[in-house]
Amino acid sequence: MSRRWIMTLALLLLWALPAAAAPSPAIPLDSWIYPALDKLAGMSLVDTALQGDRPFSRAEAARQTIEVIEAGRDRILPPVARELVARLKTEFRQEIQEQRNGPEKAGSYFKPIREMQFDYVLRDGADSLYPGTNARQFSLITNHDGLDYSENHNLEVTLAGDARLGRWLLAEWRPLLRAQEDGNTGIRLRGGSLTLGLGPVDLSVGRQSLWWGQGRNGSLVLTNNADPLDMIRLTNPTPVILPWVFKYLGPFRFDLFVARLDDDRVVEEPYFGGMRLGLKPTSWLELGLCRTVMFGGKGRPGIDFDDFLTIIGGENLSGDEDTSNSVAAIDARVKLPFLWNAELYGELGGEDQADFAGFIPFFSKKAYLAGLYLPQIEPSGRLSLRLEYADTSLDSNIWYRHGLYTSGYTYQQKIMGHAMGGTAEDYFAELEAYFPLGLRLAFNFDHQKRSAGIGTAEKHFRPGLAMEWHCSPKLTLRFDYAFDRVENFGFENGRNRNLHMANAGIDWNW
Repeated sequence: MSRRWIMTLALLLLWALPAAAAPSPAIPLDSWIYPALDKLAGMSLVDTALQGDRPFSRAEAARQTIEVIEAGRDRILPPVARELVARLKTEFRQEIQEQRNGPEKAGSYFKPIREMQFDYVLRDGADSLYPGTNARQFSLITNHDGLDYSENHNLEVTLAGDARLGRWLLAEWRPLLRAQEDGNTGIRLRGGSLTLGLGPVDLSVGRQSLWWGQGRNGSLVLTNNADPLDMIRLTNPTPVILPWVFKYLGPFRFDLFVARLDDDRVVEEPYFGGMRLGLKPTSWLELGLCRTVMFGGKGRPGIDFDDFLTIIGGENLSGDEDTSNSVAAIDARVKLPFLWNAELYGELGGEDQADFAGFIPFFSKKAYLAGLYLPQIEPSGRLSLRLEYADTSLDSNIWYRHGLYTSGYTYQQKIMGHAMGGTAEDYFAELEAYFPLGLRLAFNFDHQKRSAGIGTAEKHFRPGLAMEWHCSPKLTLRFDYAFDRVENFGFENGRNRNLHMANAGIDWNW
């Protein structure tokens, strides 16, 4: 991908300019809404969703909900689908009404508190290290916006609110109040942004998390395992149909951002940016292509906007010199209607030396992820099964590491991609059950093998249970427990540990 492709994309989006849509708040990546929409898409009730591009906006989730409602007019929906649709209709009542009235009817509003979450977290165990990087992480706290908890008792309250001025300007905020047993008490901004609506695209500035890829337990390029990034971002939050022959690409979405990383690293405050393209040429095939790159920083050459487009396009600024740390991947999701709507999905990534010729990637240092999702393993559709495998050990000591940016592919000492890190393998299985009266249970098991490149592997055996009870339209109760049996902890032969974490939470919505 080069600068000419970026400029061509911009022109196509302008050509496809629809009536100006009002910007809409992003849905946090840990929301119940994503597994619900995954379930409905797996039951062939949503054909136009791009599941590898997250977060969704509330307007986009409402659009998918409307698609499910329309699909239900021509067929009898299973009980579990009707229950999920009813809950989504309640959640997105305002956004559904706005879309049915037309974008010109969208107006201003102020919602100081849309949601409040209260959590009690009990932690028992020490952090694991990631050799070759500055990362460290408690193995049972992954894909959680980089949040850490102290040993034993932790309390936190997360608030979420937003406001819109006309059809053009949106502000959203997500403050976090914490009290921990080690005395770490205070307030931080877990997320928030200011967004300008520009027709089919949104231009935003603020603290945001992105998830790029088809994986659900993890993804190779970007997840919310690390802290949200303070970024400038340009995206079309709702997929569009491009004009002319490009209409055959189907629903299309792009995401472009630039951020600056922290100063607690060997090369301080480097730039970090990326771009993703997603498309769905048929209802049974979704494709994605993304690249991120770390460049510049203290003591490194200065970067201007033209240089940024050059680097994002896959070129070094200094000929053959390795002046940046890049990660790229292609991903796909294939639905098999003849096999109970099974979904096969995968990601193929390259670290540092991904070379793009047009849109065709060639990877020299590979990693991959493969998954199988069975959304309906019995007639009622209440049970689903997910199996997922990821491997970053094909090229030893390469993934998420770099010779110049020796702190690695990290932000605030957390891996920004798959939480297992580099030189690792991960096996994940989850059985999910939706019961009547708003009860959801998920049983999972995660086995991880991590190597320091010195012969002794650290092995993790992690069973877990997650429960969610939507006991009223405005109140949800949550409980999670996970256990980790670690062999060769800290890559020391025979050093074993048992780790525990429990979380009890309450969500209120307004």
